[in-house]
Amino acid sequence: MHVSKRRCKADSQCLMFWALFVTVLLLKCIVVNGDREDAKKKSTDFSRDSSKRPHIVLIVADDLGYNDVSFHGSQQIPTPNIDFLGYNGVILNNYYVSPICTPTRAALMTGRYPIHTGLQHKVIMGADPYGLPLNETLMPQYLNKLGYRSHMVGKWHLGFFKWQYTPVERGFDSYFGYFQGRSDYYTHTYEHNLEEWGLDFRKDKDLLRNYTGLYSTTLFRDEAVRIIEDHDKSEPLFLYLPFQAVHSGNSDGPHLQAPSSYIEKFSYIENMQRRKYAAMLSALDDAVGDVYDTLKSRGMLADSIILFTTDNGGPANGFDNNAANNFPLRGMKRTMWEGGVRAVGVLHSPLLQRQGYISNKMLHVCDWLPTLITAAGGQHLLENDTSLDGVDAWEMLNTDGKAVRSEILHNIDPLHKNSALRMGDYKLLVGKESKSSWYPPYQLSKDDYNLHYRHFRDKSSPTEAAEIQEQRKLLNRDYSTFWPTSVVKRMVELYSYSERSNLYTGPYAKLAFIFPNLTQIHSIDTWKTQEVKELLKNRVHFGFSPVRVSCGAKPSNASTNCQPKKSPCLYHIPSDPCEYNNIAMWNEDIVKEMMNRLAKYSSTMVPPANKPTDPEGNPRLHDGAWVPWR
Repeated sequence: MHVSKRRCKADSQCLMFWALFVTVLLLKCIVVNGDREDAKKKSTDFSRDSSKRPHIVLIVADDLGYNDVSFHGSQQIPTPNIDFLGYNGVILNNYYVSPICTPTRAALMTGRYPIHTGLQHKVIMGADPYGLPLNETLMPQYLNKLGYRSHMVGKWHLGFFKWQYTPVERGFDSYFGYFQGRSDYYTHTYEHNLEEWGLDFRKDKDLLRNYTGLYSTTLFRDEAVRIIEDHDKSEPLFLYLPFQAVHSGNSDGPHLQAPSSYIEKFSYIENMQRRKYAAMLSALDDAVGDVYDTLKSRGMLADSIILFTTDNGGPANGFDNNAANNFPLRGMKRTMWEGGVRAVGVLHSPLLQRQGYISNKMLHVCDWLPTLITAAGGQHLLENDTSLDGVDAWEMLNTDGKAVRSEILHNIDPLHKNSALRMGDYKLLVGKESKSSWYPPYQLSKDDYNLHYRHFRDKSSPTEAAEIQEQRKLLNRDYSTFWPTSVVKRMVELYSYSERSNLYTGPYAKLAFIFPNLTQIHSIDTWKTQEVKELLKNRVHFGFSPVRVSCGAKPSNASTNCQPKKSPCLYHIPSDPCEYNNIAMWNEDIVKEMMNRLAKYSSTMVPPANKPTDPEGNPRLHDGAWVPWR
């Protein structure tokens, strides 16, 4: 820009003009530089414009065991879609949930420990006339204030004796699923006992009686896909997707259910119960992949946050008629051993500033409410809320930043008379704990009897013949050579996209990194089944490293050195994640400090909300269906 000094009639006028001109230029530079700085950042600080907020998809697997996903090192059951979310997102390696369903789901929806919602004892079953208290504000209710469209597909399990307790009256625009804690995967009926058995499947408030014979995982996948496909992309979406899988079916019906096409894929797993479980999990993994693909095809993936979590540890080795596995962690579902509370969890989003890493920072399921609200730009909604137990971990997860919590209350159950607390590196257990062994996965045909939790007796030395031990060892080594060819094809498809899309910046975004020993990656369309089989047989080397638990040496008294009903047990979890060594005797000061902390939590606890079953809720009185009856 050229300005002639002759246009200024006086020196003072010239000075004023040039001062104004320089000021305008400086302001322009400041604005441009600010825009450039903002452009460098991922779009994680969202304005009050709802169209700029991320889509949030929250997927919950029911009763999934720690040792049931291949990114934790399970060669027996491949989970390529869930693995991809973790390897190109954040794998949560110090993440905890409650030991059973209802308390975890309540903590997830409210950001509060179960001791503060009255759901710290057992789960809601049958015609129990109580639920998650109505004075609690749930995650969709917060998100709706930010302009979200909230939908739920799957398992509720937070009470339904009155309509006010059900999803469509607690913030969700639509609901497709079931209210109870379990169900038959094909008839969609729930059995509380042989006298109380009825249909539990609905759309919003309407019962669905014409879905018999259709597999629930497929139905929930199709509904989730439909919601994404029909969604107006100018509005942010919140999709809560708690699948039924891999929970057992009804007690007096088929326990582990999957389509025959999935069961046939796992013929290499000799034990039939574990084979059916693998089929159920594979169907779930495929459904997760279909949700991911739909976000991609609709152009929503780049602005989406996907959270995958389980609700508790797996019901291992026949417990609840299931075949989940948490090995080498101790215990299982319904216990506060690590196998009951240490969770499978991944956070995935192209919006993350840091991707493809393992987070070893402590995280609890109640943290998701403040974390996701902040990710959505709604932290102002929580500024004056002092009731939350959850902490905002968005910055920590988004940038791999500093830790935000140093302790976790696993639970205090005043009726069962047990409790557990994590403070820093230490974990304290007090009161009765059962199912306290280290249960290996089912492999051989008779394992569902020989390794059943009621028959299994842990010994520090092998109890089986050497040849059987060797057989198990070889199977563990060779499982991946028998994977279905569809698994490798799906891996190529996923990691090819991650490389082409430029959405991902982590170390696992490149296909060549995943298959480092292949000199040439052909188009997936040209791959033949036999080629993939040969690839697996020759032990293709995958570039990623599963996140495994290292237990260290197991002492001979591991099964007996902790009697928490008699005296508190103390474990140093980072060095002893498998809870072999009770160190309470040598750390009385730490035990005392943690007992005092438990007492403080107890002083804030509300009484359990449990109430006796109401016979008026029996489906026999309601045309053969479970419905709100009050």
